[in-house]
Amino acid sequence: MDRKRFLKIIGLIAVLVLVANMILFALRIINGLVFWAVIIVGAVFAFKVLPKMKK
Repeated sequence: MDRKRFLKIIGLIAVLVLVANMILFALRIINGLVFWAVIIVGAVFAFKVLPKMKK
């Protein structure tokens, strides 16, 4: 599998996790602390890890 396709798959998985996080929070299955922790981890992944993976 080429690198570009791999990064697209990783990005799609990250987006799906964040959407699932919002749905679970809206349904009151997870609390606010878990919600924000997942959002912060997703942001760090998007702004720090993904750019380094592109290189």
